[in-house]
Amino acid sequence: GSGTFSVSLLVDVPTVQNLITISDTSRFVFAMGCNDYGSVVQDPMLIRWSDQENPYVWTPDATNQAGSIRLSHGTEIVAAVQTRQEIVVFTDATVYSLQYLGPPIVWSSQILGDNISIAGQNAAVIASGVVYWMGVDKFYVYSGKVDTIPCALRRDIFDNINTSQGAQVYGGQNEGF
Repeated sequence: GSGTFSVSLLVDVPTVQNLITISDTSRFVFAMGCNDYGSVVQDPMLIRWSDQENPYVWTPDATNQAGSIRLSHGTEIVAAVQTRQEIVVFTDATVYSLQYLGPPIVWSSQILGDNISIAGQNAAVIASGVVYWMGVDKFYVYSGKVDTIPCALRRDIFDNINTSQGAQVYGGQNEGF
């Protein structure tokens, strides 16, 4: 009936991934830290995206905009947040910008900062178009370039936090401040 589809039509859809996100403005589905085409082995640095406005098409072809890119710095993709102009992707060592270029390249990556960490998958937040996040030893901000945020409590925070619990770190915003 209407609204149903055959699972057999879902060819090359990532079957394992660390993170799924959607680009609001250009309408692509992203699988990050996923398996490659024709493989079931997870690649923690691989990003794949579906065809534009079509989450059922993942095989790159001249007739669609599906594709993939493998990030080179780090050992795994940890987090991603979407801003108005880009998707900011955090590996365990580097911050990248993914920008939509359109066919034939579709999406490109650019390193925003190297030797930069993020505490966990939910440790970043966007406020007024600026990205803020907690690393494993300091706080960061990205508003066109990556900087550290001075923090009088930094030593106290990072000397007393259980760094193995990064998955429990959540970034949020308080509009009053």
